[in-house]
Amino acid sequence: MKRVLIADDSKVWRSFISNVVKEHGDAFEVAEDGLEAYNKAFEFVPDIIFTDIEMPMLKGYTLCRILRNEPAFKNSGVIIMTSLNETLNKFWAEKSGASGFLMKDSSPEELRRDIIKFLENDSFKADKTFLKDSKPKPIYEINLLLEKLLLKETIKNEIYSLFRYVTDEDHILWKLSDLIFQLIPAKLIVTMILDPLKGRLFVASRENDIGVDFDEIRDTLFAVLSRPVVPMSWKMGGNAKKGSFVPNLIPFIVKNSEEVGVIGVEADNLQMEDLEIMVDIATNLSPLFEIALTYSSAVTQARIDELTKLLNYRALMEKLTENFMISKRNGTHFSIGMVDIDDFKKVNDTFGHLTGNDVLRELAATMKRSFREVDILGRYGGEEFSIGIISSDIEEAYKAMERFRRNVEKNNWSKIKPGLKITISGGVTSTSVKNYRTVVEMIEDADKALYFSKKHGKNRITKFPV
Repeated sequence: MKRVLIADDSKVWRSFISNVVKEHGDAFEVAEDGLEAYNKAFEFVPDIIFTDIEMPMLKGYTLCRILRNEPAFKNSGVIIMTSLNETLNKFWAEKSGASGFLMKDSSPEELRRDIIKFLENDSFKADKTFLKDSKPKPIYEINLLLEKLLLKETIKNEIYSLFRYVTDEDHILWKLSDLIFQLIPAKLIVTMILDPLKGRLFVASRENDIGVDFDEIRDTLFAVLSRPVVPMSWKMGGNAKKGSFVPNLIPFIVKNSEEVGVIGVEADNLQMEDLEIMVDIATNLSPLFEIALTYSSAVTQARIDELTKLLNYRALMEKLTENFMISKRNGTHFSIGMVDIDDFKKVNDTFGHLTGNDVLRELAATMKRSFREVDILGRYGGEEFSIGIISSDIEEAYKAMERFRRNVEKNNWSKIKPGLKITISGGVTSTSVKNYRTVVEMIEDADKALYFSKKHGKNRITKFPV
């Protein structure tokens, strides 16, 4: 025999359902509004609750939501009675955790059949043991609980709304920081996202001129993780500058099946409700972080040369063309350098292709150290590389290419293989020496200068025209 609670402000419906329950041989109680039903639930501990969706004091889906928050009623059957035209109410009822619906528009025979079907469901069972130290909350506590539930839903919805910005990672991290600033009295928020290739450390501060120690912050957040992924490189973002300040962060780990990040918050006098808010935020963040990482990884694989981690040919040509067009519109100079590893075939023949791959990786690393972040670095093909040098005339570009050549020549290549020595030859041209129509024309002329370097001793950079 089950215990059944029937909540409806209509005497007709209370009577109809009571008769079916009585005929079925189950015990029942009735309530005329949502608040009475809430109080009786704690006294009667029903296995099944039939509740109208529209009632005084508390609506049916609100009653369901509150009771679902109590462990005693986690497995109770909550059946919400609604009409076919109450689409919106049914939506909210589903979101509240209802076990099923009873359509009031149905015929008496169908209603009776559906009620009995719910009564015979053996999975509906309340657990009195959870109510030993529990009692109904007064109305003000119910309102507080509803506010908390509403806030939980709002947080979830706000975070899920960020999925639309998956192509703009910085925007997601700014919007997330804005949300936290609005909800708790934080002074500084650090978001760390973990990825094997490139980790993200985003520091958002209420003070625009704060200088922080990014490395120390990263290490502090790493320390709270049990099995952190260690990225090969890091991307820093936010409005904080590089400095010496190390904030006192309260960490909140973002994880699903594994740890994908940490949110660190610096704040004075955080209350328990503030900590609960941050736990809710961290709990809902893992799908967003995982999708952002998946998208970023897909973009990286499509645009980055797997061996050197520089732009691949397609992405390189896109960036060179884009910046060439910008320079033409703005009336600024743009230069392109082409570089080839001297006697690379001999390296492969002497030391093997695995060593050749190590040379390509080390050359790419040297290239990154030699040029500015704004410059465009890519693998043109094989052992040939291309560099787009932003806002530079031929003399400035030549100096940059020479710096790169010297860095390659001075590099300790023997750490790869004893006796290994690598040099490069290159050519460079610029819009300052010729009125180019396309990027391809620039590459052809830079290649001519590169060919001249090869023919005249190697390990040199030649300016176009030769």
